[in-house]
Amino acid sequence: MTRVNLVFLIRSREKSICPICEHLLNVIGSRKRGIIEDDGTKKMLIIRRLKCECCNRIHHELPSEIVPYKRYSSEAIEKSICGTNNEACEFSTIRSWKIWFYLLEEYFEATLEAIKILYINYTELQNEISLLQPLKRRKNKSDGWLKRLVRIIVNSNRWVHTRSAFS
Repeated sequence: MTRVNLVFLIRSREKSICPICEHLLNVIGSRKRGIIEDDGTKKMLIIRRLKCECCNRIHHELPSEIVPYKRYSSEAIEKSICGTNNEACEFSTIRSWKIWFYLLEEYFEATLEAIKILYINYTELQNEISLLQPLKRRKNKSDGWLKRLVRIIVNSNRWVHTRSAFS
């Protein structure tokens, strides 16, 4: 197993819109973000930093293979949650992902249901959400469901996170 550092510049062709106030986002720079694939390959992604012209909040343009606040790719995390072999991760890492998902699974399902009701007229979003329901059965097979789940929840500004660390 060879471990190669690869560098990718991430840039969306879509107009970026603030998930909070729905105004346009302007590019203000970039930052490096490292991820590890399920085979152990390390990638360095250069992602754009964006600032809202209305609320002045800063956002990062994340590709779908990134799960916020995780070092491994969404595919690696998904395979571990599904029970597929993942040679690049330690057992304790896999266990913490399973616990993380178990604790947030109800929140994810409720959020998807709320988004489905809010955006009832957007058939594309409805189809995307219906592919993910219910998560309890979905998590037993690895088919890209985590990537879709993260994209929907992050883009609707409903991703649970902590703003500070406590000791």
